Amino acid sequence: MSTNGDFGTGTRPGRRWLAFAAAAVLALAAGDALAAGGKIYRWVDENGKVHFGDAIPPEYSRQQHEIVDPRGVRTIVNEQREPAPARSDRDRALLATYGTVEEIEEIRDRRTGFLDAQNEVARDRLNGLRIRRQELEGSETAVNELATVNQRIGEYEEEIARRSTEIERIRSDFEEDIRRFRELKGLPEAAPAPEATGSL
Repeated sequence: MSTNGDFGTGTRPGRRWLAFAAAAVLALAAGDALAAGGKIYRWVDENGKVHFGDAIPPEYSRQQHEIVDPRGVRTIVNEQREPAPARSDRDRALLATYGTVEEIEEIRDRRTGFLDAQNEVARDRLNGLRIRRQELEGSETAVNELATVNQRIGEYEEEIARRSTEIERIRSDFEEDIRRFRELKGLPEAAPAPEATGSL
């Protein structure tokens, strides 16, 4: 169910009466939904019309809208904020380089993905070296090869640790860029990720 706030035309008194009647209908509809234990959504479409319903169309779910729960508590979702002024060269570079948060996330994932792929190759080689070390241990004729294998294992472990540290640094830097970009654009804060629930 969805209704909107376009109250029609006519004389000024007539418009007032129609507006009052429409508001009363919306209130009754909201009351019915809340009485049934549901939620009421309020959103504004691209033409500026206000809509109420027991579900919000997907194309408006990421825009600012309101939800009234069964207790009558109103919550604003995706609240729009005033854009923050660009104060530094970094701010201006962010606005000049990116148009959306998704573009920033794409560049972040591309950079970290390249390093992740290198680490996967290194881990495969490291596992092979560890298997080879087990085969050589205890052999008196393989002392030199065992020393070489141990050296290579240490090198791969350091290489993986160094890349992992770089991946975390890149992610941290991009998260800060995304946070500041949202401020500069007046975008709502990102919704927190749901907590993982493990099974016993």
